[in-house]
Amino acid sequence: MKLPGLVVILAVLLAGEAWAAPVRLLVSIGNNVGDPTDVPLRYANADARRFHEVMLELGQVQSTRAYLLEGATVEQVRAAFTEVRGRAAELAASGAEVTLFIYVSAHARAGQVHLGGGHLPLAELRELARRVAAPLRVLILDTCESGIVARRKGGRLVSGYELSLERLPLRGEVLISSSGPAESSEEWESLAGSLFTHHLLTGLRGDADVNGDGQITLAEAYSYSYRRTVSAAARGSQHPVADIDLSGAGEVVLTEPLRHRSAVIFPPASEGSFTVSSQPEPDVLLEVDKRAGRVLRLAVPPGRYVVRKRLGSRVAVATLELPYGGELTVDERAMVERGWIEVAVKGGYVDLRASTLLLVGGFQSGPIPQTGARWRAGVGYRHTFGEWWWKAGVSAQRATYAGVGLDISEQSLLAQVSFGWRYLGWPLAPYGGLGLRSLTLRQSFTRAQEERIQRAFGVKALPERWGQGLGPVGVAGVEIPLAGNALALLEASAELRYLPLEGDASPWRTGAGVEAAVGWRF
Repeated sequence: MKLPGLVVILAVLLAGEAWAAPVRLLVSIGNNVGDPTDVPLRYANADARRFHEVMLELGQVQSTRAYLLEGATVEQVRAAFTEVRGRAAELAASGAEVTLFIYVSAHARAGQVHLGGGHLPLAELRELARRVAAPLRVLILDTCESGIVARRKGGRLVSGYELSLERLPLRGEVLISSSGPAESSEEWESLAGSLFTHHLLTGLRGDADVNGDGQITLAEAYSYSYRRTVSAAARGSQHPVADIDLSGAGEVVLTEPLRHRSAVIFPPASEGSFTVSSQPEPDVLLEVDKRAGRVLRLAVPPGRYVVRKRLGSRVAVATLELPYGGELTVDERAMVERGWIEVAVKGGYVDLRASTLLLVGGFQSGPIPQTGARWRAGVGYRHTFGEWWWKAGVSAQRATYAGVGLDISEQSLLAQVSFGWRYLGWPLAPYGGLGLRSLTLRQSFTRAQEERIQRAFGVKALPERWGQGLGPVGVAGVEIPLAGNALALLEASAELRYLPLEGDASPWRTGAGVEAAVGWRF
């Protein structure tokens, strides 16, 4: 083939690929309350919120184009679609290809979604979606009997077509329902969510990536969630259903976990059933059956996690900290075995490195008024119980200052015990607490021309002055995770101290200080 002909063919192919990526709109609907006769759901709102968050993280949906309707009523859903129609029309007028995603978690029966006492026909929901100027629409229904609106077929037959080098964008509608006709969709308390949605979200975070290309397609997500839901449902009583009516070329890509900068990685040697839960709130984020020989990368939001592997009556546990994002690999050799009951209690917090040794440096106000602030240095130990902590430490400080005709040298030893609470929901964990601080003070005095005074008057050096004090202290600070098991603490304190000293009018004194500490957890 001649070179000019090859260039022409490549140019045509590239032109076919040049159509812009679709702009994505998302409507996520949840309501725990259905009809008065429906047993209230516990996790429908939470599931709607989780799907919303996953699509923002991994699904290329911008927050300004995502609608989250928790506790939604029928009127709110209709009003939201009115707004979505307007947004889609504006985008379409600007030349954008719009893709619409709809997720619903609620009660349903006989083709009606129950939302806070009102009924929204599933057929109307599909019609609301069709009125949006979105050539491609994806509906995911996690409701009982949601399969009643699906036709249980994988596509539709079309007439023959001519071969074309142009890549046509996908158009049409996809409906995935969590259960078939007359089937119930299960909620699991152990997962704090719906069985189907839990597995769907796990798949979207990376476990459904069969070909390892870093993208989760519609086919991969449905196949994964179907298999996991059917195998886990009570007596195989729940069968997700798909209704696919599409034309065009390519795949519907739901999420792209590989593009996410924060991830938990299971190496090829890992094998078994693993659970990844968030901390400090023990929500089950992921549950995977890992096979040996495959690297498994699961995209997760920045945060703190505990990884569990079931070993019969015991469990292997590892904690991972990704407060700033990044990637961490689960090393089974470093996992610690614990009794299952110890880590399975709902609401519990697993902390495998609860002890911390600290090196402390600080700047403290003087124990005696008008003597200036001084540096101090010491060591400490901290122990954590989830969000609660206690800390003990000792530090020394030294200062020299001038009195009236005197030079005063001061040494003091501070000992402190404090306890408090920390908030682990942010990368930098703020904390506060109360405690007791003791101070042992020694002062020595040197008069001006001390040697001449002693020779001339035959007197001895001035006696030392000692004092011991005790008082309450309040602390507030922030915990900063560093690399590995290291951390840093920045802390401010205020205290009221009882320190009787000879010659002083009042033994009660106030003080304040700041300190920085670096520590190693073990």
